[in-house]
Amino acid sequence: MLRTLFSVTILAGALAGTAMAKAPDAACALPSEPKDIPAALDAAITGPADKDRDCMKALLITEARLMFVSLDTDGAPTYRLETLDDWIARVKARGHVVLEEKQLKFHMERYDNIAHLWSSYTLQSDGKQVARGINSIQAIKEAGGWRVTGIMVQAESATTPLPKEYLP
Repeated sequence: MLRTLFSVTILAGALAGTAMAKAPDAACALPSEPKDIPAALDAAITGPADKDRDCMKALLITEARLMFVSLDTDGAPTYRLETLDDWIARVKARGHVVLEEKQLKFHMERYDNIAHLWSSYTLQSDGKQVARGINSIQAIKEAGGWRVTGIMVQAESATTPLPKEYLP
């Protein structure tokens, strides 16, 4: 009996240690409300391009996809679909360039455990604005907080400037 209790205690301790090792640190805490997702995204993106992306990985579900919509040279819409790992590799290739993303203005629609955020953003690289556009963010509530299931992005262009209602 004592041997079984000892074995169970050791196993429980090992499992608890594994769970604690995988838990994100406090800086990567999931948003408790969907209105906090834009700030969490900004924090996960902002910093050196080659920084650790554990917070981004914690914020997005494993199956999340990022879709980048743009206009082709002939003006036709086109898109590029990426996994989070694709995005991390592409951004990391920029080296020590410092990125800063800021959500300018957003509105949210929510029904119970799902939410959609429509957010205008600006992206700077080493202090210079390199993009501005719209993020369409879908999220789901899980036991630990809100996680992003997908993001669709379209940067503004000369032919598609951001409408005034999406600016601060």
